[in-house]
Amino acid sequence: MNSSDKNELYSNAYKSSEIVDLQVYFDAYREVIRTSNFYEHFEMNEDHLMDIVSSKGNMEKDAWKNLSKHCSVDNLTVEGELEKMTKSSYEFCKDPDDPSVIENVELQTVKYTKMRNKVSRGIIIPMLKYISEKNIVYEPSTLNSQRCLKPEKDILVYVKVYKPFSSRTYSKKNSIHKVSNCKISVHAVIAMHGSQTLDKLKDKIFCYADNSVSREISERPVRLKVQNAKDVYKSGFFYIEGTFYNDLRDPTNKDNSKVIRDWAEKHRYGTYHTAKMEETKICSLIIKFGFPYVYQHQGDCEHLITFSTAKLVNPTDELDPGCYPRIIRLKPYRSRLCMTCGVYNAIWLVSKSKRLPHNPCLFCDFCFKSYNYVKGKKVGQFEAHAFPYDSELDSRLST
Repeated sequence: MNSSDKNELYSNAYKSSEIVDLQVYFDAYREVIRTSNFYEHFEMNEDHLMDIVSSKGNMEKDAWKNLSKHCSVDNLTVEGELEKMTKSSYEFCKDPDDPSVIENVELQTVKYTKMRNKVSRGIIIPMLKYISEKNIVYEPSTLNSQRCLKPEKDILVYVKVYKPFSSRTYSKKNSIHKVSNCKISVHAVIAMHGSQTLDKLKDKIFCYADNSVSREISERPVRLKVQNAKDVYKSGFFYIEGTFYNDLRDPTNKDNSKVIRDWAEKHRYGTYHTAKMEETKICSLIIKFGFPYVYQHQGDCEHLITFSTAKLVNPTDELDPGCYPRIIRLKPYRSRLCMTCGVYNAIWLVSKSKRLPHNPCLFCDFCFKSYNYVKGKKVGQFEAHAFPYDSELDSRLST
């Protein structure tokens, strides 16, 4: 099987779109809008709406006001209905105060609302696609209009970033096998405008592998702001449609794709291209929507990414280019609890201790210091590391 056959096999395995050149596609789309009466159809002033509603185009003002009154959404209000969700926070949909409102309703939305609400009572339903995902709400920007994105001119592209695969290795007949957990889960949906480059997407992706700190600090257990793995090991790449986009912003960064390209060439899988992600604009990409591509960082931490949709900016979108890339939807990582109290999030990892039943063992701050120290001095021999924990992200989700 040659490389073209393999590419066709992968393409048929996923429900993706045909290949799309974003620049060419949206140039053609803008031309269609420019040469059509698009703006006339979407004119929203009162006189234009009256002309649309009236068959003869001569509706009186009083008749228009009477029609508006009878068609008002306020007439749809019923006793016991859900209150309108505010944009200040995110919460699961709640049942109405009067249970009889939904007892005999067969709507799918009601069915899935009930299923989601069971999650808060400790019943896990893994088959729900968007379970525990949170919509991130932002305050509107007050940017000067001269620097805004232009509706019907600029584009927005939405990227789904998946959690990394967990895997294990085992030996069988003197050979090493690696087994991956095949269940994939979306971690975040990120929106970018077309003029941004791929390195901005890389910087926006959150992963615990970037937050790890290798320094042993048991002698002075203070979680100061120190260099984490993301600050030290900055190399990484995106693999999109036969091209490796490497992060070469720092002179010390390495081309991590070279070993893969050499292996592919040796095994006759074809020749692959390279480019710098910091020089590659989103709007210049040639992609398949829904097709899985790869983001690799920290040497061997791999995430799948997919381009879910792209559109022209409209007036209701955030028009401040400085607000992008922005996380639109997020499925938080499951918190690791302290292995002593089981209540608070773990922020310390202790290893090589004879006083602990587990090696390594996770602690919250209080349990860590009260069990392993007496008056600030270590009890026994052990090593302590700061456990990856993003307090800024947690605080963002709790608001």
